[in-house]
Amino acid sequence: MTAPANRTSARRSPVQTAALLYGAVFVLVGLAGCIPGITTNYDTLQFAGHHSEALLMGLFQVSILHNVVHLLYGAAGIAMARSAPAARKYLLRSPSSLTTSWPSD
Repeated sequence: MTAPANRTSARRSPVQTAALLYGAVFVLVGLAGCIPGITTNYDTLQFAGHHSEALLMGLFQVSILHNVVHLLYGAAGIAMARSAPAARKYLLRSPSSLTTSWPSD
């Protein structure tokens, strides 16, 4: 059997694949921050701020807002990976958007 003539194989460009993987990692990290066991001191998880003692894998301080931001940021990456120009914008703006949200003491 042969494939229909109107079917084309849609291949992702490297930038689309990178945005998709980057977004998927952020979604996984956002989900992991909501799972007791992966997140230690889960009972101290706060909505926002630096007072949460909950630690993702015992290393990274997390809060509910932090997890939500990771989920939204990851979902944006997955959505923007659908086109190469959008994926490029997502990857280029990623470092700047993350550093502006970096907590300062």
